[in-house]
Amino acid sequence: MSDRVSSHHDDFPTGQDDNPPCGSLFLTESLPPPLPFDTQGLERAQAGVRDSSFYRSFSLLGPESREDLYDFYVFCRLVDDLADEPRTDIDVRAHLDAWAWSFAHDFAVPPGWEEAPFFLRTVGIAKKRKIPSSLYGEIVRGMQDDLTRVRIPDTAALLRYCYRAAGAVGRICVPIFGGDLDRLGPYADLLGEAFQLTNILRDLAQDASRDRIYLPADRMRHFGVTDDDVLAGHLHEGMRSLLTEIWTRSEEDYCRARELLSDPADQRTMIAARAMETVYHAIHKKIRRTGFDVYRRRVGLGPLEKATVLLRLWRARKAAGL
Repeated sequence: MSDRVSSHHDDFPTGQDDNPPCGSLFLTESLPPPLPFDTQGLERAQAGVRDSSFYRSFSLLGPESREDLYDFYVFCRLVDDLADEPRTDIDVRAHLDAWAWSFAHDFAVPPGWEEAPFFLRTVGIAKKRKIPSSLYGEIVRGMQDDLTRVRIPDTAALLRYCYRAAGAVGRICVPIFGGDLDRLGPYADLLGEAFQLTNILRDLAQDASRDRIYLPADRMRHFGVTDDDVLAGHLHEGMRSLLTEIWTRSEEDYCRARELLSDPADQRTMIAARAMETVYHAIHKKIRRTGFDVYRRRVGLGPLEKATVLLRLWRARKAAGL
């Protein structure tokens, strides 16, 4: 992870490798077998994005960026659903492997997708915005990791997962918003990590139902937390201490990301990201206020709460003349 803040405690190493991942990361070297594009999954992903908490922030962008961002989030939802949603009509691993093969070979067309409009649109956006294929590949690698029973061995592995699940997403969003990826990449890394750690805390119960534990095993041992505690939702003192430690890391990321976006021009360019941050940070704070009681009900914002926090952002922008 780029430019880590020195106030982060030593128990959390950086999540991005010193040498950025590239296409050789993938083991899918041979040409994948022909398969039809997943149009059913695409339709479900499109509906899911329209219902998401982020969708309203898209309206802050110009028409072209708004359309590109919508399509990119549909891609993210499509591959995420392949990992999360039970499917009997397709081979989900084969479809993820096809995406991975394409990104490992600089957007090559998988057999059977030569006339798939959404695939061609995804490639067109990446090439128009000069987005490296390796960033898309990182996202798919994270989804491939989720296909099996998930256990995170240590904090370094957790932060690598955060980068794949959200940091790479943020980096792709930067040029879609019209920003400079080289300069704003560290901001995207921090905000993506903050978002994903919030997701992990919020979705403990949902992930447990899929036998997935994203809490790092080294820190679980330190606080006396077992797999059974996480899967069953035993919020004992050690478990709450572990969740507090992860929450604090995420809070530091939100604050540091805001510091990196101090230039008014960058704030205007990244207004959609700031709207997403406003909503997610409010969820993050609400998780702490509930005492991490995320097993009985999923923590989220109601329509009035969401409108309130976005109004606060609008007033702050107006007061700053942005």
